[in-house]
Amino acid sequence: MERSSRYSRSKKILFYALLAFLLYLAVGGGGIFLFLAPPSTGYEANPYRFYSEHLGPDRLVIVEERVDGAVARINLLENAQSSIDIAYYAVHDGISSDIFYGLLVEAAERGVTVRLLLDGIFHNLRGGQRSTLQALLSHPNITVAFYEPLNLLQPWTLNNRLHDKIMIIDGKYALIGGRNIGDKYYVEKYDKPVVKDRDVLIINEIRDETSVLREFERYFSSLFSHHYTKHTPSASGEYAWLIEGVEQNRAIYPARFIDPIDWISISHPTNAISLVTNPITRMKKEPTLLMELLSLFSLAQDAILIQSPYIIPTGHMNPYYRGIGVTPMVLTNSAAASPNPFAAAGYLSIRRSLDSRYEYYGDGSIHAKTYIVDSRISVVGSFNLDSRSSFLSTESVVVIDSEPVAEALTAHIAALGEQSLADQPALYNMPFWKKPITWVMRLLIYPFHPLL
Repeated sequence: MERSSRYSRSKKILFYALLAFLLYLAVGGGGIFLFLAPPSTGYEANPYRFYSEHLGPDRLVIVEERVDGAVARINLLENAQSSIDIAYYAVHDGISSDIFYGLLVEAAERGVTVRLLLDGIFHNLRGGQRSTLQALLSHPNITVAFYEPLNLLQPWTLNNRLHDKIMIIDGKYALIGGRNIGDKYYVEKYDKPVVKDRDVLIINEIRDETSVLREFERYFSSLFSHHYTKHTPSASGEYAWLIEGVEQNRAIYPARFIDPIDWISISHPTNAISLVTNPITRMKKEPTLLMELLSLFSLAQDAILIQSPYIIPTGHMNPYYRGIGVTPMVLTNSAAASPNPFAAAGYLSIRRSLDSRYEYYGDGSIHAKTYIVDSRISVVGSFNLDSRSSFLSTESVVVIDSEPVAEALTAHIAALGEQSLADQPALYNMPFWKKPITWVMRLLIYPFHPLL
């Protein structure tokens, strides 16, 4: 009887301990972010610094089509000679990731120094992909690190994710945009909904010290060496099988493995390119990137063009919108096209506040983040117009002063606009059964917009 009583008390203690821990996770991992205001250090945005009246040292290639995104990455990795620095939010299992990892090992075999930085939660190098991580760690020229790995004892770190998508090759090329590594971003014939995205490749082959490439190098090093980043120790194992996988894919997809590309011949001139990033801090960040972007909007005289897959301005974002005199033309995913049901439900709550709104209804979904001011200044990178990009995640964009680049980007967005519609009902083109679920979700997640 006494033993039964002790067992019952133990179960109660365990139950309440578990309940207390779950409450700790809920409050520390989410609740505090709903009410916590962003800090203010007196940071002042300066949009004029992004303009130049003279030709700059960097040239730029727009990488628009899915296959082109794959070819660009393969070509850059195959031709790397000294260094590869990569920061990515997510790498999904599939052909694209097999090629990606295999090319990193091939480069390391040539003597190239490889530094790979992935988000500590969404890296996908677990379970069946654990062998891939072991293979990478077994090569002496490859270092793998994870930004803010999962730590349930510090739940406030769960929402501060690494959202950058950057590749720096030999200090001469930098690729930045919205694409993660995954077949839905690159494979031409894909049996699941595709993602239409965009990168830009910045070129400075003479390693000019005034090039934006130096800003990329400093930012990557600050992320890679930060105390939020955990460096994984080397391991013993085999990595030859990753190279064998690349060789097999060369035979299957020869069109993707082409001779070195003359990037300069297909590039655009630029007056200036600047890298803008969020601060590397925990909790809520001061929204320096949002402030710089909106300061550019405030200078607009004729037009502001916005393409973002997720647009969810929240209360803490609203004060920064003051002083914008031109109504933006916005292209975003429709609720029917969006692959993110939470973001779609959040967007439904604010969509009527967008005066000039076009929603995408074409094949798959759009994922590029691009902003154009007065057909001259273009902003491309990982930044969405939502609270998560503004206050929680690491983010990076390039601000490009170039009329030819702005003209080309506008044409690409206009092509997507042909598959988009304005002023349609909120749930237009959505399956009937999905509509009530979406409306219920919209109501339930309304208090959680700061986390979307």
